[in-house]
Amino acid sequence: MNIQAVMPQVNNIVNLPSNNIACGNEFEKILQQINEQSDIEEMKKFLDEKFNINTVVVEYSCEKTDAEAEMYDTSMLDKYDLNGGRNVIISKKTLLRMKKDSNFRQKVYKSIGDIPFSDKLTGGCVKSNGVFIHEDGTGGYYLEFDWGDEEDQSKSKKLRSVYSDSPEIKDLNNLVDDEHNNMDVQTEFVASLIGAYVNKKDK
Repeated sequence: MNIQAVMPQVNNIVNLPSNNIACGNEFEKILQQINEQSDIEEMKKFLDEKFNINTVVVEYSCEKTDAEAEMYDTSMLDKYDLNGGRNVIISKKTLLRMKKDSNFRQKVYKSIGDIPFSDKLTGGCVKSNGVFIHEDGTGGYYLEFDWGDEEDQSKSKKLRSVYSDSPEIKDLNNLVDDEHNNMDVQTEFVASLIGAYVNKKDK
């Protein structure tokens, strides 16, 4: 048998492309990503069941609750479908930290517990409500209203949102539950709330 003639064929069989094989640090990174994804899904499920909420996991959230966070958070209302009540928008990084840091976890629990409204689904003129959890565990709360003209169904209803860095937004609860409230009263109340919020920020 001509061994020299057979050797090239053997080399072709065992010469597997190395770029398809994960080893060393690359393999450890893949395992870490799998473990992190599992932890994220576990924490999401836990929060949903513990607080009866709709957890929306995002890639990024602001470091703390401030004016920059407010602009970023309110822009996300258009990006995600946040219908219904008790939405919690939280980043993967925050969920992973919650799993390891019990003090931080309690801080996030407090922010979630302060969500305005107690019902799972909202009604009346409120389209959506919830909290954006920031990287420091604080929350930015929002209420999204459907303030369209109920008498003229041909017109598309307009959505307006109110954002606050304080659970004091809960004070809107009684207002929006009453579908028969005068629109001027609603506008005046929300304007006063926003004014109080601006004054608080200035101080």
